[in-house]
Parts: sequence; structure tokens; C-alpha cells
Amino acid sequence: MARMQNRATTDIGLLVLRIGALMLLPHGIHKAMGYAGFRNAVASNGFGALAPDIFSFLVVAGQIALPILLLIGLFTRLSGLLMAVMMGFIAVVFVVPTSGLIDARTGGLSAESALLYAVLGLALFFTGGGRSSLDHAIGSGRRERRAVKHSERVDPVA
Repeated sequence: MARMQNRATTDIGLLVLRIGALMLLPHGIHKAMGYAGFRNAVASNGFGALAPDIFSFLVVAGQIALPILLLIGLFTRLSGLLMAVMMGFIAVVFVVPTSGLIDARTGGLSAESALLYAVLGLALFFTGGGRSSLDHAIGSGRRERRAVKHSERVDPVA
């Protein structure tokens, strides 16, 4: 009985994480609305200057599409991994070189918000979206077919 209750609370926790990923969406929308300025900011960074059009497009697309995919629980593991990589990359390549490791105003990490999104993405990469995700709904039909096929193999008379 305790295991069943734990599964339910785990699924609720995963749903909360997936909803939390939506906080990244306004960042992407803001960058999309001022795309030329964002692209110029990327181009002014040493690493971003290598391919500013590609980097800016990937960041804007990622900050809009990935939170939506995570919210509905579609391609949850892949979306979580991509969000973790994107936000970790932003923290290491864009935030820390311009702001330093520690934010002098708060005493916290300068890339704290980017790293929190990276951790959120990694958690969903390792756990998946839970039973309230589209991944689970799509996969449940496949699991049922596999179970039927396995039962026919085990008991061919049935």
C-alpha cells in the first residue's frame, strides 16, 4: 500500500517539475520579441561570435519549445537533457565569463537561474515525465501489446 501511495506522490512531483519548466518560457518569448538585440548580444560574446545566428536561434527555440514539451510530457527525457545542456552551456559560456562566478550583490552564483533550469532538466531526463505525461499515454499501448505478446509466448494455449 505504501508503495502505491509513493508512486502517486512521485507522479505529482514529476508533474510539478514539468510545470516548473514553464518558467523558462517567458525568457524565450522575450528574446524572440527582441530577436535582433538578442542576436547582437550573442554576437558580442567571444564564443557566440563564432555562429551568432545559430546560437541565438537555438536558444530562442529551445527556451520556447522545450518548456512546452516538458509541460505536456512529450519526449520528456530528451527535452530534459536538451534543456540541461542548453542552460549549462549558457551558464558556462555566456553568464560566468561576463559576470564572474559569484554575484557580488547577492553572494550567490551569477549563473544560478540557468543552473537551476539545468538541474530541473537533468531530473526529468533521469526520471521521465511520470504517469501524467503524453510519453506514458503513448507508451501504455505499446506496453499492453508487449504484455499480450509475452503472455502468448509463455502460455501458447491461452
